[in-house]
Formats: sequence, structure tokens, C-alpha cells
Amino acid sequence: MAAIILGLAVSTAGPASGAVEGGCTITLNGIEVERVDSLNSPLELSVTDTLVFSGTDPTPTETARVELIIGPVTVDSGSTTYRPQSAEFSATIDLDEVSAYGVGLFRVRGTTDSCVAEGWIRISGRFPLTTLTGLTAAGLCLGGITGLLGAVASRRRWSRLVAAGAGLFTGTGGAVLGQEFGRLQLSYPSLAIAAVGTAAIGFVLGGLLSPDRPRARREDRPEADDAGGPPARTAQMPVPAVGRTHGARPTESRGESATSPPTPNRIEEPAAGPYWCYVLAEVDVFDLTDHTRVVSQLRPGSWYLCKREVGGWVHMSAGEGVEGWAPKGSVHRQG
Repeated sequence: MAAIILGLAVSTAGPASGAVEGGCTITLNGIEVERVDSLNSPLELSVTDTLVFSGTDPTPTETARVELIIGPVTVDSGSTTYRPQSAEFSATIDLDEVSAYGVGLFRVRGTTDSCVAEGWIRISGRFPLTTLTGLTAAGLCLGGITGLLGAVASRRRWSRLVAAGAGLFTGTGGAVLGQEFGRLQLSYPSLAIAAVGTAAIGFVLGGLLSPDRPRARREDRPEADDAGGPPARTAQMPVPAVGRTHGARPTESRGESATSPPTPNRIEEPAAGPYWCYVLAEVDVFDLTDHTRVVSQLRPGSWYLCKREVGGWVHMSAGEGVEGWAPKGSVHRQG
């Protein structure tokens, strides 16, 4: 991805050329500036060489200055002052001091009191990844690619944004590496193209390779009550259908008579606390005080809250605002 964007940055950045303004005759290490004023024909120098900016000025100059530039940043410079003014001038930069921080493609600007000249050099003799700039750029690329892979693997809703952010790091690091390997004119436009381009590719890849997880429909998710248990009359139970026990009333449970629900004046201490339960057949629920009146009916396939057990009966919630008694032998505890 970084290679694709790097090629895009190189192709859209346009050819860069230097120029000589003024009537001076100027050379870089003995080579006329006009011969090295293009990215296609930079002056090749080793890290052990010295950059020499020299020439003659029809109007005697007091100062000669040479600068090594990467994009908008001046990396190093050297100057010479002449008193009295001189028609011949020179200024130098020791490349061995520069190469520890970076190599690759540099723009050279030389100035006198009346002339300005620009050209291009490529510093070689040191592997780019052994320089401070090269290592930093490689770290940006590695971190960006790692972030992109992590965003894609996470398969989350925010993967696109994270992948786009990782693309910014990847593109920036790739552009700087392009300069270090002498393949890219590093500038604000080329940096912007590389960074924004890789961010766009990361955004697209994050969407294609890690689509949003489908969210369950609200009606398909049971609403749990405050107790955190299964909901009443919503969750479907995969239980087999058996014979109907409509209005079934067991005659005995644990050796006790259970011919009718307990009355308030003889309610015993509950034998078990609240729990969720279900039925395998339709069961009538009787009013808490009027034991002859059926207030609801339990149906298979739904959860119900059994609040307490009293003898052979269960005090339970059969729906919103509906409570009553059901035969304990007809309900089944969850789990």
C-alpha cells in the first residue's frame, strides 16, 4: 500500500528543477548547476564527500552560503564571508555529519549577494535504515501497518476510522523512506498525497475486510427484569409438547394435602426462594385469595417467575401485574 501511494506521490508531485538567478557562474563540486538542477539528474555524492558550492560573481560578493534542504526543512548549511568583497566565492558542507541523520535526495540552495542557485544531490554510501530519519520512518510504517491489521482483525464498527488513522502513519513513513532511498522529492504536497492517500485506502480496506457485525433486532432480544433473569413470556423454550393438564391439581406433594391453594391465614414459610420456571403443558393460575377464580394460564415455551413455594403450590407471576397460585408439580425449575 505504501509503495502504491509513494508512486502516486512521485507521479503527481511533478518534476522539480533548480535555477540560477543572476549573472553568476556556479558549480556544485565542479559540476555546473544546470546539469544537476533536475530530480532526473542529481549529483551523486558519498557520505565521505564534502559538498562544495563555488563560482564567480560579476558583482563582488561579501557572503556565500550553501544549504541542504528536505522539503521545507534546512538540514545543514555552510557559509563564507569575504572582506573585502570578492568576485570568487565558495562554501562547503561536510556530508559525513549529515549522513548520520539521513541520506537520500536533498535540494541544494546556494546564495551570494546577487545570485541564487538551486540543484539536487543524492547522498549515498549509508543504508537508509541505519540513519535516524530512516529508522523513524520505518517505525511509522511498521506502526501504521500494525494498526491497520489490528483494526481489520478486530472487526468492530470503528475499524474504518482506526485503519484510516493507521494509513496516515504508513503514508508519512513511506514518503520519508522514499526520500531516504532517493526516490521522492519530500515536500508538503508529496507528504499530503502519501498520508491522505494511504488513509483513504485504509478506510476502504477497513470497511471491506471488517464489515460491521450485524446487530440483533430488539424484538429478538429478551428484556431481562431487574433481577437479571430470563423474561416472562418472551424467551422461547425448546421443550417438547406433552399432554394437556388444563387445571391440573396434584393431590399430594411431599406428603402434604394440596387440594386447594393455601389461604392467607395458613401460609407457611416458603420452602424455596424466587426462581425462573416453565411448564410443559397449559396450567391454570388461581387468584391469590379467591381460589375458585382462574386469573391466567401458563403456556409452554415461556419463562415465568416463581416467587415462593408453599406446600404443593407455587406463588408465581403469570404476566405483568398478574399473580396467583399454580400447582408445584406442573412447573419446572430452570436448570
